[in-house]
Amino acid sequence: LVAQHLMKTVAAARLMGAECIVSGIRPAIAQTIVQLGIDLGSVLTRASLADALAYALGRQGIEVSRADAGASAR
Repeated sequence: LVAQHLMKTVAAARLMGAECIVSGIRPAIAQTIVQLGIDLGSVLTRASLADALAYALGRQGIEVSRADAGASAR
C-alpha cells in the first residue's frame, strides 16, 4: 500500500511540473516495491534526506559541505 501511494504521489507531482526525489526508503518498502515489480527507473532516489537535499541544491549551483563536528559544539 505504501509503495502504491508513493508512486501515485510521484505521478501527481510530475503532472504539476515538479521533479521528485524519493529518499529514505526503508528496506521493507524497497523489497515490496521490487516484489510488486514497480519500476522506479524513472524516479530519482537517494539514500537519505541529506543526500536528496545535497543533490537538489547542487542542481541549483549551491555547494553543500559538512560542518566541522567540533564547530557545532561551540
